Amino acid sequence: MYKNLFRTFCLISIVFGAQLAASPDLIVINADVRTSDKSKSRATAFAIKDSKFIAVGDTDEILSMSGESTRVIDADGNTVVPGFIDSHTHLSSGAKIVTGINLSEIREKAVWLEKIKERVKSMEPGEWLLGGRWDYTFENKGYPTRWELDEVAPNNPVALSDIDGHSMWVNTMALELSGIESDSEVPMGGQIVLNKDGIPTGILLEGAMELVWQNETYIRDSDKARKEIQQVIDYATSLGITSVHDMSSRIELNKYKELSAEQKLNLRVFWGEHSKFSQEDDSTNQDNLVYELIEQYKVYDDELGPMIEYGFIKYVIDGVLSTHTAALVDPYTDRPDVIGEPFYIQNELNFLVKRANEYGMPVAIHAIGDRGVQMALNAFEYSNHLDLANRVEHVELIQPGTVDRFRELKVTASMQPNHGTGVIGKYITPRIGEEREQFAYVWNDFLKGGVRLALSSDFATSPFSPLVQLYDAVFRESPSGLYDGAWYPEQRISFDEALYAYTQIGADLSGWGDEIGSISEGKWADFAILDQRLNDPVGKELKNTLVSNTFFAGKEVYIKN
Repeated sequence: MYKNLFRTFCLISIVFGAQLAASPDLIVINADVRTSDKSKSRATAFAIKDSKFIAVGDTDEILSMSGESTRVIDADGNTVVPGFIDSHTHLSSGAKIVTGINLSEIREKAVWLEKIKERVKSMEPGEWLLGGRWDYTFENKGYPTRWELDEVAPNNPVALSDIDGHSMWVNTMALELSGIESDSEVPMGGQIVLNKDGIPTGILLEGAMELVWQNETYIRDSDKARKEIQQVIDYATSLGITSVHDMSSRIELNKYKELSAEQKLNLRVFWGEHSKFSQEDDSTNQDNLVYELIEQYKVYDDELGPMIEYGFIKYVIDGVLSTHTAALVDPYTDRPDVIGEPFYIQNELNFLVKRANEYGMPVAIHAIGDRGVQMALNAFEYSNHLDLANRVEHVELIQPGTVDRFRELKVTASMQPNHGTGVIGKYITPRIGEEREQFAYVWNDFLKGGVRLALSSDFATSPFSPLVQLYDAVFRESPSGLYDGAWYPEQRISFDEALYAYTQIGADLSGWGDEIGSISEGKWADFAILDQRLNDPVGKELKNTLVSNTFFAGKEVYIKN
């Protein structure tokens, strides 16, 4: 009798243990789930086991799977989305903003100067003040000068990038430390802006910024800021971002590896080598060096999934519209003598792209003006590697027929919605005129034309928040209130289209599309719960929506206070 009782007890224990092992670790119910999975775009609940989604469906079905150890989250009807994937960002720039000074959305130069004056009071003499994001087009009174900075920061070198990251405002101390004079040699496309007397004004355009970047004391203080990258990662997590395509330096990569080894990296990093303005550099001119980097920086965690990978090479072909440095086919409307010079001749770009593609490396090319975009597409056509995830970054102005070329060459259009809305009512019309405006920031044209569209922030040149970027893509309005209504409303896209471009497409570009990017069975459980339910279709409530919880591989990594 005792043997039978013992066998029965063992059998019950085995069955009960199996049930416990099989029950989900976490389920989310009563949710408005926007999955980014085209085979099942909506759901009300899902279950997670061992860091992955194991079931996606309705609340009753998922709730029936729960066991004694299952954590149950009732979303109370709020919207849930996949973890956002920002496919173009610069976390190192964010670190400088976090540790230095942030002039975002401040319209008056007088306020910039006052903030700078207050900030340097807490700094040691000789310490570099970094950061920036100043936007001179708000007041439209021309560039600021070094002498204005000298008044408020006489004892500290100052180097502040503008909102686009293609210009730098420095003071006299920074110029002297960097050895910058009127006739200093700068890389192709760069410029030291001079006044009417031939004296540097303190504005450095494009490649001229390298003269500051290579200064030893700037490098020291810039590296100090980069060590604070954990703050930027935490900020990303608070915005529901679980993956980034980071276009920074190997300093950040080494920090990511350290954080990953310490189980502190709650962010997947797909990294792109940002080539210098010079044609050659040590990390992209030999295949063995590229392969060493790929091997050295590949991190895959069996419990978390893909974490770090060196996956593409980036080149910059032109500047930006605000400073008349984007390369155009026809002259600028407000500067008929300027067309914007590309940083490479076509043959050089062709060689660089083909070489990278032959290593098996996709290429991302920064191209803003229509001439720059044409040159990028010419290089991809010359390379003829349609199997790789090549892309053009920004694509702010195109020529008729360009969409068809993107589709035929299987090139991704990687665009930032806030870059488009940020120029409305400001400088876009003066720069390119009304006739060309219809070809600017054409998000919907790319989608309708069958082109893969990726959306991102280009942080720190625009807001890091994906919800801000999604709002801009859906409504296409001036965030500064400088224009009434939607600007070229036919280029707006739906919320679901924008969400897909901010999640699954970013995953596909990294080669991780089968593992992340959507709330789908078998994928790593990266997702964000919003603090309210979005309407159907999504309305302007999106503007006041925040992330309340972020989960990375099923682990809660952010809770809104």
